[in-house]
Amino acid sequence: ALDYQNLNPEQRRAALATEGPLLLLAGAGSGKTTVLIHRIANLMKYGRGSDCDEAPAWAAPADLAFLEGYVQNPDPAQKAEQERLCRVDPAVPWSIIAITFTNKAAGELKERMLGPSANDIWASTFHSACVRILRRDIDRLGFTSSFTIYDTADSERVIKDIVKDFNLDEKAFAPRSILGYISRAKDAMKLGKDYLQAGDYRLGKIAKVYAEYERRLREANALDFDDIILDTVRLLQNFDDVREYYQKKFRYVLIDEYQDTNNLQYLLASTLAGG
Repeated sequence: ALDYQNLNPEQRRAALATEGPLLLLAGAGSGKTTVLIHRIANLMKYGRGSDCDEAPAWAAPADLAFLEGYVQNPDPAQKAEQERLCRVDPAVPWSIIAITFTNKAAGELKERMLGPSANDIWASTFHSACVRILRRDIDRLGFTSSFTIYDTADSERVIKDIVKDFNLDEKAFAPRSILGYISRAKDAMKLGKDYLQAGDYRLGKIAKVYAEYERRLREANALDFDDIILDTVRLLQNFDDVREYYQKKFRYVLIDEYQDTNNLQYLLASTLAGG
């Protein structure tokens, strides 16, 4: 706790909690990102030392006496020894994934972490973390690792072409509106073939546009923004070896602004944290 004197008691309690699930509820500007950064630093420096109820088997009475003395009178010259004695199973940087919602926040996280080891932490947005996972294993889903990513304008253009090719009225079937339906379907993990069961006339037409949109993107070896997370979740759910690789790799999964997650992001986070 001496290392985190700049935190208030609740922030310090959160930064020093290491094992099991943890949810922080706090208002804007109350220092959640600061806690996240200190928590990561604690995981790398001390591992689960702050959560450990017992002294390690190798600790001698002299070591415990040293620590009791250090707490009473912290000596900078003895800091390295204090850290060594308090360290229990420290986390290597690449076993930590910290997910934020913007590239700016991910960049800030890395900047504030300081030190070269920060570069090995997966500090990124949901989308960039998923792209990294997909580049490695997306061939399992029938794409190649050199897939391209369509932005909203690209997606609208494809939908517009399909609406025209299907002789649908663009006013009644506006591309942006159709993309909204497709996005909600993907968040519910419904692919084109699942959506085709829809009942009414309008949804039936949208389902056919969705199935064709899916086909054209696959033909172009392209993913839209929703596919990036959907296909990562599909990859993790359907291929045991891929899922186990990442579940073993990531010992700690931390998410900033967790309340903003949608269904797919929740599935991704809970799958990575499983096991």
